Amino acid sequence: MLWDSKKFNDAMFFAVKAHENQKMKYPSDMPYAAHIFGVCQTAINYVEKDVNLNWDLLVQVALLHDSIEDTEVTFSDIKINFGEAVAKGVWALSKDEKIEKNKQMEACIKKIKNSPKEIAMVKLADRIFNIRGRVPTWSKERQEFYKQEAKYICDNLGYASSGLKAALTDAISNY
Repeated sequence: MLWDSKKFNDAMFFAVKAHENQKMKYPSDMPYAAHIFGVCQTAINYVEKDVNLNWDLLVQVALLHDSIEDTEVTFSDIKINFGEAVAKGVWALSKDEKIEKNKQMEACIKKIKNSPKEIAMVKLADRIFNIRGRVPTWSKERQEFYKQEAKYICDNLGYASSGLKAALTDAISNY
């Protein structure tokens, strides 16, 4: 087994509970848990089966990646339940609302680059999952911005996984 199933299950149940009243942006009738599982599955499917990879860190952070940013869950909550490495990974993926909106992604990418490569892999998987479907209510300008942001993510974090980089590049070209 590449990862500890108890750690996976604990993170899965924690994330589902944290996001229990949330829905995805698109399709809007879908529970947010579908996004969490989709990101984790994307990371698992496209990451090279590298023996030096910390699979427990990858799957736990993938499942918890939006917990700090989008729920009442805190860094301390993650640290107490999953350890400091997982908490730091989730924190690195969380945008800082105190920063101007147009500088949040750049700041987030800097945090991710100072983290283990598994954290960059989660960010790549998150954007792959998100960009595969257009949100029909978004304007053309918003869609173009999202596409350019995806390119920025790919250019800056693609070093972490050639498989995820290729999948994101393909998703961008089909967006």
